[in-house]
Amino acid sequence: MKKILAAVSILALMVPFAACGKDNEDRSETEKNISSAVETDDGDEKEASDQDIPEETTESYHDEQDAPILQSCHKTISNSEKPEVTMVTLSGVCSGNIKKLASVEDLYNINVLHSGVVGLIGVPIELSCSGITDMELTFTYDPDSLRGVPENNLIFLRYDEGIGTYDEMYGELDTDSHTVSLKIPSGGVYMLVDAYQWLGCWGVDVSEYAYDTDRSAYQTDWERERNTGSIMDIVDKDWAMENAPAFHVSTAQELAGAVYYVNGIADGEAVSVTLENDIDLSGYDWVPMGWYNGSYHNFSGTVDGQGHTISNMKIISGYDDAGFIGYGLSTYVNNINFVNADVRGSSCTGVVGGQIYITDLWENITLTDCTVNGSSTDTGSVIGREAATAFKGCAVNNVTVNGEPFEYFSYRQKVVEETEVTETFKLEMKDKYVFTRDVHDGFRNLGWVFERNGVQLLDRSAENETEYDGSWLFSEPGTYHVYLNAFINGTYIRVSNLIEIVVE
Repeated sequence: MKKILAAVSILALMVPFAACGKDNEDRSETEKNISSAVETDDGDEKEASDQDIPEETTESYHDEQDAPILQSCHKTISNSEKPEVTMVTLSGVCSGNIKKLASVEDLYNINVLHSGVVGLIGVPIELSCSGITDMELTFTYDPDSLRGVPENNLIFLRYDEGIGTYDEMYGELDTDSHTVSLKIPSGGVYMLVDAYQWLGCWGVDVSEYAYDTDRSAYQTDWERERNTGSIMDIVDKDWAMENAPAFHVSTAQELAGAVYYVNGIADGEAVSVTLENDIDLSGYDWVPMGWYNGSYHNFSGTVDGQGHTISNMKIISGYDDAGFIGYGLSTYVNNINFVNADVRGSSCTGVVGGQIYITDLWENITLTDCTVNGSSTDTGSVIGREAATAFKGCAVNNVTVNGEPFEYFSYRQKVVEETEVTETFKLEMKDKYVFTRDVHDGFRNLGWVFERNGVQLLDRSAENETEYDGSWLFSEPGTYHVYLNAFINGTYIRVSNLIEIVVE
């Protein structure tokens, strides 16, 4: 069965996603400690250095006088972020020394596409080989690192680079030696996945793979891969699991429970956090709620402060997407105050949100005596990077960003306010709610924008459209604005006249 990765996804609609390092380039380098050994004919293992296995295939190694024989070589995998796979073994028939003809590379956090595969068990590897036939690939796994996933659920995926698909391949499982072996046709990218998660995400009946486990009993990806600050020191995991996904928090410990659940358990599930009291975070090394590592661990849902205050929040862990909410999709924050917050991040940094998308409105948020420092341009006061969020009833009082006073709510808002609008395009309403535009060249990502009461309703490509029927958008009373925008100075700027329509 082939599974094609759809390029049109939530992230494909966000521009430019690469601004915060989340494109298909390296997000981060993973430390790897890889050793190797070669089996001799009598079955003993002889230790070899990494220099004995070249990074690239050595095609000129063959000695025509050597008869082809069955050999095998091993590479130990030591990856603290994905420790399930501990060794990769390649067996095959070849002349000369097999370890000179094959190499294995750990791709985790090197290739974002493969690192983000649903249900990934251990690291994805890339096998390069030449002059080897009758090949068998074996993954040795640590059963204690499976975190409740049944061993019988382990299946192979092979990536077909030519057509961009993952092919499921069912190998031979040996639960005594904790190995899964597979006859393979060639080199390429291979990995193990949990069949329940992988097949389930494609709508396949996975009842035969179903299992029930207490995920809080195992170390989460977040704990493996990120600095968890003080959260795991103070969290009550039982309380978090019992109260999820609707958290009513009155203390730092309960708020830590919400952070733990979002970052380690929720997998993007909608969560609500309601403050029932003011919360003082003095003395805690706080971390963002919602993060990204090639897979989605975002915060989705609502934060309702009910007028309460979070004071003395300090986030200095060096996260990408640093803020009370780090990486958020479809989030709504309202009625909350932050006092004396100190937030530092490597990119996309703000007090309340680091990087926030698919979010139309945040209301009644006040920042007082806060400092924000980020190493990228996407650094702001309330939010670092956002695409189209409107701010209503918000205020910043004595807030500095990278050492300078900052009166805007996000970096995008600052750019929009400081960029002169040139109304190059002429926009007209031809019939009731049917809009037309004229044609001009030289604009990137031209789009129709419809807003109601300052909140964006639609942002649609206009590059191949000179007319759009927007009648379906004018269903509720309010003040509507219609205009064209384009990508200028790292964000979207209005490039047409603005049409205002009041619907009673």
